[in-house]
Amino acid sequence: MRIIREYLRLAIFAIGLLCGVQIPAFVDQYQKRVDAHLLEAQQNLAGFKLTAERYFEGDIEKLITHYRNSTDSVFKRDAENVQLIFEREQSLQAQWDNLSAGIIKRAYYLLTDHNPQILQETVNQYSYTVPLNPSALGWGIGIALLFAALFDMSMGVCVKTCSVCYRAVRTSHKPAS
Repeated sequence: MRIIREYLRLAIFAIGLLCGVQIPAFVDQYQKRVDAHLLEAQQNLAGFKLTAERYFEGDIEKLITHYRNSTDSVFKRDAENVQLIFEREQSLQAQWDNLSAGIIKRAYYLLTDHNPQILQETVNQYSYTVPLNPSALGWGIGIALLFAALFDMSMGVCVKTCSVCYRAVRTSHKPAS
């Protein structure tokens, strides 16, 4: 029975290792998606930025205000579109800036303040890898040790519970003398 427990423990450690190395890989793939979306938003905004440079000292918000105050309904409608593109570009730039930190900060940021749309895209298109870089190995070993420790604790609780139950059943069936 003890050998089975040891093999289970090794299997759980291996599963933890493989799960752990996926964390930096997932963060990397998420970051690449943010980068792609940011480049797209910047390209969509580029023409408007040129107009803002030419007429509003580079202030895109002044351009949006000008469009909103226009008597032309096309410009008024474009004001909303430019505002949405501008806000998306700002949001993606903030994401990119936060994802430029160390791996622990990037993982925490992704866990707590991710873009739901980009996260879902990353999940849907995620390609599993086994990167062999220090960051991935560190995460892998850390998660593997955590899984192994949880396994050992749960096995200890099970053994303790079974032994208490066995003693209770054994003492309740003793004949009275």
